[in-house]
Amino acid sequence: MAVAQYNRYIWLVDTIRSAGKITKEDIDRKWVSSSYNENHESRFPERTFFRCKNDILSLFDIEIKCDRANGSVYYIEDSDSNSQTKQWLLSQFAMSQSLDASRELRDCILYEPIPAGTEYLTTIVDAIRDSKMLHVTHLRFDSTEAPHIFFFAPLCLKVFKQRWYMLGLVEEIDGVSKTPQAEPRIYSLDRVQHLELMDCHFKRPKNFDAQAYFHNFYGVFCGPQYKPEFVRARLQPLAAKFLRSLPLHRSQKEIEPCVFEWYIAPTLDFIQQLRTYGSELEILAPLSLREQFAAEARHMAEMYL
Repeated sequence: MAVAQYNRYIWLVDTIRSAGKITKEDIDRKWVSSSYNENHESRFPERTFFRCKNDILSLFDIEIKCDRANGSVYYIEDSDSNSQTKQWLLSQFAMSQSLDASRELRDCILYEPIPAGTEYLTTIVDAIRDSKMLHVTHLRFDSTEAPHIFFFAPLCLKVFKQRWYMLGLVEEIDGVSKTPQAEPRIYSLDRVQHLELMDCHFKRPKNFDAQAYFHNFYGVFCGPQYKPEFVRARLQPLAAKFLRSLPLHRSQKEIEPCVFEWYIAPTLDFIQQLRTYGSELEILAPLSLREQFAAEARHMAEMYL
């Protein structure tokens, strides 16, 4: 999908969101002076407007509605305002639009770098939308072998700690046909060496729900082999303030002052995040995780003696 087309999405969503409610005539006037209007159009074309409106709903679950009772004004439907995906996309749209309007401030806004792989995002989005297979060449970090080549049915995209991942089903790997796996696999885009959209389609699992799939997980380590359980930890007061302001997981509860509890699968991603608190965090439960942290603390102490 062309960059110019995505720029239209960015501009249209942010223009309507910023205005609250706006007429098509005002959208046209703003479009005339927009830097995204590369073809110097005298208005936002009617057919293009409705196509973008439908694409934005289909791709990003952001609905642009028309309030005809109050002068045919357009607005962003916010009935799902708690959607993490929607809020993240809106913030990205707003930042992109702000930077475009204030080019001289670009050097004053610093980002965390995102590794390679973002060039594949539009292709993967198209594959998810149209249920089309991908032909992928992928090399894992821990692999000393040649890259794996496989056909992939993408189900969703996920960003975690500045890396993009795609979750889906593998149907053929290294030239060997196989029955589509019951459980999806996840791949980091920065380890993709080649990716292309195929003409063949796949049948999307009827009941697959990306939000539900990651419900009991933090990060990208996931699957039925990891079982959720209650994890409890005590933090020092200052560290607890940070954790309150940005919860690690939707299940997070503060069951008593500075004592937090999660119902979550304690995968490597979650454990590594807890480790970032160092001596400001004490694992209380489960006992197996407490013993693991204790063993790691002893080993680290021995390294520095």
